[in-house]
Amino acid sequence: MHVHFGANIMTSENLANAGPLGLLGFSLTTILLSVHNLGFFGLDKTILAAAICLGGLAQIFAGMIEFKRSKMFTATVFTYFGLFWVTFALINTEMGILKTVDHTSMATFFLLISILALIFLLGTLKSPKVLQLAFLVLTITLFVLTIGAYTEIANVTKVGGALGVITGAIVLYIAAAEILNEQYQKPILPLF
Repeated sequence: MHVHFGANIMTSENLANAGPLGLLGFSLTTILLSVHNLGFFGLDKTILAAAICLGGLAQIFAGMIEFKRSKMFTATVFTYFGLFWVTFALINTEMGILKTVDHTSMATFFLLISILALIFLLGTLKSPKVLQLAFLVLTITLFVLTIGAYTEIANVTKVGGALGVITGAIVLYIAAAEILNEQYQKPILPLF
């Protein structure tokens, strides 16, 4: 006897857009960490849990869906930044050999992330201007945070925090636009 569990077979054509999930995970975690960088509160379990779950797992999940949808750019960006957030959380937790972090190695880590963000920025040049703006501000934010990490100058890190809040807000707008525009099948929030 053959049992058939439904007529719908999952293909790359009928998968939902995972972009808003990845964008929300990135934006909310970025804003949270950036508010910390501005000096409003310490680096605590809230930020680290958000880094693992929202910044990490949500983006990795979105990235895997985007791979299935044959969207190489968004699949790479979401998966990469998801893994970045998990790495960031592991670096900043009291986990065995990860207890101590040299500021130079952390700064070098941020420098490498900054360079990759610049590469991703170049990948947006044919995308909507708002996405280009998000990657431009993100790239500048990461380079400023790199300088702050190398120099250990608190005010530089605060500038990075302010830029990070702006980055997160732009990405949050893109996520909201994608959700609302698809839900209502018209441009509620324009993606210019």
